[in-house]
Amino acid sequence: MKTKLKPRPILTPQMIQMIATYNEDGSVNLMNAAWGGQLTGNVFILSLDESHKSVANIKRELCFTLGLPSRKEIVDCDYVGIVSGNENPNKFAKTELHAIPSEVVHAPVIDEFPLTFECKVLRIIEDDDLGFYVLGEVQDILVSAEYRGEDGGFDVDKMDLCFFSPLDNTYRAYGEVVAKAFSVGKERKGN
Repeated sequence: MKTKLKPRPILTPQMIQMIATYNEDGSVNLMNAAWGGQLTGNVFILSLDESHKSVANIKRELCFTLGLPSRKEIVDCDYVGIVSGNENPNKFAKTELHAIPSEVVHAPVIDEFPLTFECKVLRIIEDDDLGFYVLGEVQDILVSAEYRGEDGGFDVDKMDLCFFSPLDNTYRAYGEVVAKAFSVGKERKGN
């Protein structure tokens, strides 16, 4: 028997999406954004609270980077998620992370993150009833060489990416492979 729950944001897993932008003075701002995802093949959608420092930076620069962290960066990722850039504009300096300039957009790339998407703002949606959304079009994808597989693809196990579980407010790591996508279901097709 299933138990009914009131609607709330508990879709799990949620990728830990680290949004990097530049502040007005050129310093790095980093935020931990739980709500967002891939809208199409090259467009991300972020659901943000308009009060965030990152939102002001995105509106001004019309770009950002979206990094996916590994287990090694989880303390810093949580820290920048619980500390406001409006109140502590130099919060990034307290992390053990390093930023390098993107070659494609005017936003920082966090060197430690295994996978980074460099994005230009495609559209900003401000809706009083639904919230504030940023659609970012991916211009380039950066992956460290150590995370490339022998076949040229990604070695996801080595990336050790983490996700957020809103069911119990925990960060979790990816686990075992249970099946090959777009393949395991073929047995149901028959001849």
